[in-house]
Amino acid sequence: MVLRCAWGTCNVDERYPERLQNGVKLILFPKPKTNLQKCLRWIKACGRPHEQLNIQRINKHKAVCSKHFVGGNGPTVEFPDPLQADGSAVRPTRPLRKRTSTFTESNPVSKKKKLLCTTDIEHGEDVNSTTETETSNNTSSGNNISIQTEEPWISPFEMFAMATELHVSREKEKQYEATICTLKEEIKELKDKLSSDDQKPSFGVDEVIRREGKLKNLFKYYTGIVYIRFAGLLAFLVSDGSSVNYEKGRKDISMLSLQDGLFLTLCRLRHNFGLKDLSVRFKLSLQSSGIVFNTWISLMYYKLGQLCIWPHRDVIINNMPKDFKNDYPTTLVIIDGTEFRTQSPCALGLQSQLYSDYKSSTTLKALIGCDPNGSVIFASELFTGCISDKQICEQSGFYNVLESLKLEGYVKDGDAIMADKGFTIREELSNLNLVLNIPPMASSTSQMSVSDTLLTEKIAKHRVHIERLIAKVKTYKMLSVRIPTSLFKNINKIWSVCCHLTLFHDVFVTDSKNCSI
Repeated sequence: MVLRCAWGTCNVDERYPERLQNGVKLILFPKPKTNLQKCLRWIKACGRPHEQLNIQRINKHKAVCSKHFVGGNGPTVEFPDPLQADGSAVRPTRPLRKRTSTFTESNPVSKKKKLLCTTDIEHGEDVNSTTETETSNNTSSGNNISIQTEEPWISPFEMFAMATELHVSREKEKQYEATICTLKEEIKELKDKLSSDDQKPSFGVDEVIRREGKLKNLFKYYTGIVYIRFAGLLAFLVSDGSSVNYEKGRKDISMLSLQDGLFLTLCRLRHNFGLKDLSVRFKLSLQSSGIVFNTWISLMYYKLGQLCIWPHRDVIINNMPKDFKNDYPTTLVIIDGTEFRTQSPCALGLQSQLYSDYKSSTTLKALIGCDPNGSVIFASELFTGCISDKQICEQSGFYNVLESLKLEGYVKDGDAIMADKGFTIREELSNLNLVLNIPPMASSTSQMSVSDTLLTEKIAKHRVHIERLIAKVKTYKMLSVRIPTSLFKNINKIWSVCCHLTLFHDVFVTDSKNCSI
């Protein structure tokens, strides 16, 4: 550390010893942080321009020579500041006022003085000389009567008041800290509540039901079924106390209720909402929306697939419409094939298998059957579009179902099945002792007879129920639009679930006089 004198035009520097002569010493500037007023007085006394010497320039290298003080030996108590560089007079600093604090107990020295004085008077000695001697002895031994201090004197009452004020301040500080902790907890609770409110979907069962008073049948518009049947379906799928197992680690899914999860699935089936649309509606991520849909589709597929939807023949016959019962009293099921257009796959071999001559497009084909009231009682899996009606009856297991139903007594010998003329399965059904009702085939050489025409009209009048059922299934737009290849993995589950969901719809063929449901 190199010290340099900052007074006036002085150029004393520690690096040049020849400038430090006659015992001159360099005295550091007072620190602005600890003694600002004294530092400002020294700066003023040095008389240098402001840009050369100011508070910001005071550092460990700034000093003043001892010769620039009164007496030439540095600062003293009377003259602590350097001489004025401009030559103006220097006034001595007024000393701090000192108070004498005495001991509270009786002063033993005073008693001693009093005894000495009494003794000296009795012996005729000089009191003044004794007192002076005693005082000099006390001074030399360091036992002064009073203590000189530069600190201001504080009375006991002031001390008590300060202690009381300090105690009150500490109590207030504790109260403030407790209040701050309480407010922090409330802020945290409000943030959590706000975060949970943000995570709650603005579109769901509760919101739709709330708005259903102004918009009639709004819930049925989104799901295809009324709310009371929706609640029954939810209770069947998820029993009390159980839950749906989604993929772990999805925080947004944990905020989704069970009824909203089922509602999301039905909305997508009914309106073919995209995953991005569902993510915005239910405040989920894109991946979470797909997980919720796939999980519920699998659950519905396995739960609904366990149900026996083929009623006993007595139930079917007792609830037949009157006209149907008069014409075909033993016909228990109407079957037909239906096709769904698909996106053309890249593989040429798969394109050839999916191509349907009837639709002139790549399709998936299924066999579906309904009772005379139009309710679904059989739905096969989906096959490629090139399969024929006869082949699909065999490969779908339809004959096996009929055989097992005969063993259970649900179907008896002589019962009939109604189909379109493309189902040339009379021989297969005859092996099961069953009858096939189909429209007569037209000859290419002759005109159809009157009886054949009437028979065709009669069968077509009743077979229309299966067409209406297929149309009802296709109200679920995931099946009515062109199916992308990305859905092929779950398309059988979607098809089966949509068929079973039609059972929650109203029956469109009723006969109140003969209905015994």
